[in-house]
Amino acid sequence: MACRSPASSRRPSMKTLLLWDIDGTLLRNKGAGKRAMNRAFAKMTGEEGAFDSIDMAGGLDLNMIGGVFARYGVDASRMEEFLTLYYPCLEDVMRDGNSKLMPNVVQVLERAERDARFYNAYGTGNVERGARIKLEHFDLNRFFPVGGFCYGPVERWQLLQDGIERAQQHYGVEFAPERVIVIGDTLKDIEAARKIGAKVVAVGTGGHAYDVLAAAEPDLLLADMTDEERFFAFCSE
Repeated sequence: MACRSPASSRRPSMKTLLLWDIDGTLLRNKGAGKRAMNRAFAKMTGEEGAFDSIDMAGGLDLNMIGGVFARYGVDASRMEEFLTLYYPCLEDVMRDGNSKLMPNVVQVLERAERDARFYNAYGTGNVERGARIKLEHFDLNRFFPVGGFCYGPVERWQLLQDGIERAQQHYGVEFAPERVIVIGDTLKDIEAARKIGAKVVAVGTGGHAYDVLAAAEPDLLLADMTDEERFFAFCSE
């Protein structure tokens, strides 16, 4: 299924933007990013396990990499060198058989794609190429012509806002804040959604336990995406 074509001109709309996190929400990667970063850093510096102590749930790639650089005395100017090593390492790790699709996510994405009320985009702490590598492994790039990603030392709400703006430009649709729904698996997703005035659906499939997410009072909390009817009922309100 191809991504929906962009509209010819932007127009005021009650259409809904579904802004999807990737790791822990769409995919269970079992530390793929961390393992790939460890391999890349070891190739660059000889240091093993540099990212082992990093809690990556809801984190932003460039912020986490920058923190490791600072701890090991690596100059920030070597970031591009690191990323050049990281991408093939990530491709290798994604092929090792440990990464899985979350239950029913393809069916939900396909249903949203068929419904003229909804538009898909991603909002992730991955760098853009890292996000695309992960999505491509499961043939999910077809659902995401555009999205927000970690492009510098930013906060999570900023990359979500960037994803909204990119989606508006691509689709030619103005999304009111209350018609943006962030879907994620961590407290950081909930916090970032609140910051930009979006609604938030939390799923208990990744970085934080169901009870922890419940305490943060997201607009909707699901165990996973098999609860498809509740998800679309909420998104249609």
